[in-house]
Amino acid sequence: MAIESKHPVEKHFHKITKYHLYFFTLLFLTKVPVFWHVLSLLFTTPPMTYTCEGINGTNPCPCAKPIWNHSVFTQTVQTKYNIYCDKKWMVSFTQSMLYVGTLIGAFSFGFMSDNYGRLSSFLLSCLTVGVAGCLVAFMPSAIPFIILRCIEGVGVGGAIVTSYVLLVEYCGVSYREAVTALFHIPLNVSHMSLAGVSYLVRNSDDFQLVISVPVFATLFLYCLADESPKWLLDNNRLNEATVIMEKIAKYNNTPAGNIKSDLQTYAAQQTALKLQKVSFWHIFRYRRLTINLCCMAFIYFTCGMGYYGVSQYIGQMSGDIHSNVAMSGGLLIPGTCIAAYSLQKFGRRSFLMTTSFLSGTLMIAVILIPENAHLARVLVACIGCSVFFMSFIIVFLYGVELFPTTIRNSVLGFLSVMSRVGQIAAPPINSLPQTISGATFGTMAIVGGFLCLFLPETKNTELPSTLEETRNIAKR
Repeated sequence: MAIESKHPVEKHFHKITKYHLYFFTLLFLTKVPVFWHVLSLLFTTPPMTYTCEGINGTNPCPCAKPIWNHSVFTQTVQTKYNIYCDKKWMVSFTQSMLYVGTLIGAFSFGFMSDNYGRLSSFLLSCLTVGVAGCLVAFMPSAIPFIILRCIEGVGVGGAIVTSYVLLVEYCGVSYREAVTALFHIPLNVSHMSLAGVSYLVRNSDDFQLVISVPVFATLFLYCLADESPKWLLDNNRLNEATVIMEKIAKYNNTPAGNIKSDLQTYAAQQTALKLQKVSFWHIFRYRRLTINLCCMAFIYFTCGMGYYGVSQYIGQMSGDIHSNVAMSGGLLIPGTCIAAYSLQKFGRRSFLMTTSFLSGTLMIAVILIPENAHLARVLVACIGCSVFFMSFIIVFLYGVELFPTTIRNSVLGFLSVMSRVGQIAAPPINSLPQTISGATFGTMAIVGGFLCLFLPETKNTELPSTLEETRNIAKR
């Protein structure tokens, strides 16, 4: 049974209103073009074949002048920059550098958001994605291309972290789980639709521009949306929080008479408590919170490595790459719907344990299925990818519920860094034989499931505003 909210913002957000539907729709739409950039390398650096004059076979090395097979893609990163043979390592390196960027972005924009606001940090990260994404298409050589991809990743990592915390702080306790799960539907749509974009645009430079230009539309949120009132109130910006809450009430045609007094009362109480402004590093003063952070860090690492790694794994499997990726993205939608229902019914810890064990088991099953059973292998891998994504949905919510407002984005930024480290590790793992890479993804997920035993349950708890409230959750 849900608890009664003590925080005045969450009390006024106890149910979904007309404004919430408006705000969530805007935020959800921004996720589609941003997330295209996360998986774009599936189609800009797909497996490519070539022949060499005077040498028999496919992809021979050494080769002075490769004759590329353009039957599927007219241009890729490999064909544009002549990446083959002894330069083949640059493909996985390019993928890893994008994820290095997302690591930097998640961490830096996480701290920036805690200090300067959720919405402004999100918009700046989107601007970074759009500008860097467009410039990538015009890079004359591989080195500047890789650098721009890394900068593009910085924006993507920041956008993922800041938009999610902004979303959660507009949610009440009673529907936080459902909105969190539904927040990932645009990512599923993005995953699936990216295959369609690539099917229509087979040139890597044109493809890059097509997925980058729409990102600039997210900047209209500056005029269409508002900063998190919870962040404003918890950072002693009472007047700004009041204006936004009254604006929301007016939009919903509901009374706004007691909003200002509620916020003033809460602010006075917080001042009376003389709460010390905490930083991220205060976590390590408490053994219980340190354990929670470390366990979540490993699970985030595994989710990043698993979801993005298995997505790449599927792209490398035999068969048509567009069909494989579209099938993978399509199966994410029922997985997200299952997560939305299950988060309402089950605890965070038990559900995360289930998805971790199941995703690990499915990936072990993939490597045991014979190579000639192509459809079965792809289908099981796609289901495994969907379950990994369900784990992602849970840990995003779980992570923000374990830490107070003043450091929430910093913690989520740190955890997202661990997720990005997992993403960085995924391409080198996928360069190994598929049996070894599949076993690695599966084993790590199972280990993550066991670590859930050390985490507290946070279902039906209000988002903590202070470190003391966080410690009380940790004692449950």
